[in-house]
Amino acid sequence: MVQERVMMKHQTRALRLLEGRQVSVAVHGGTRLDGCQLVSAGRARVDTLWLFTNGQDVFIPCRDVIDVWETNPDGLRAA
Repeated sequence: MVQERVMMKHQTRALRLLEGRQVSVAVHGGTRLDGCQLVSAGRARVDTLWLFTNGQDVFIPCRDVIDVWETNPDGLRAA
C-alpha cells in the first residue's frame, strides 16, 4: 500500500513534466487517444488527467491510464 502511493507520486511527477505537450494516452480496455494536449496531470486530491483533444476537454481517472508518451518531443511538425 505504501509502495503503491510512492509509485503513484513518482508517476504523477513524471506526467507533470509533459503538461502542455502533445501526448498519446493508452487506457485500460484498449482505448488510445493520440495527439492530445496534456493540460493537467492532477493536483492534490484530483486524480484525473485533463486532456484537450478534438476541440474538447477530456478527463480520465489516473487509475485507468496504462501509459502516456510525448508524440512530438522535438516540436517538429509534419509537412
